[in-house]
Amino acid sequence: MLSQDHPDIAKRHQQLRSAIKAQGVEGWLSEKADSPSRESLIYLCKFAFFTGILTKSQIGRMLEADRAELKGLVKSWYDDHRAKGCGTC
Repeated sequence: MLSQDHPDIAKRHQQLRSAIKAQGVEGWLSEKADSPSRESLIYLCKFAFFTGILTKSQIGRMLEADRAELKGLVKSWYDDHRAKGCGTC
């Protein structure tokens, strides 16, 4: 998984924000997406996954997550979604 101080976090954050904006759903983002950080990038990946902008494979590359990390992350997103419903991003 990407380290907290990975040098590409800001770049990847901006790329993903641009992709979300291009799909016209940027207005649905919470303030969690405002400042580049590892947590914000993970939030954007979750949002992009549930809005169909990124695939699981693309998220794995974006976050440099190995197979087990990615599986656990996506499972936690689904668990959160099932528990709280839509709008958990």
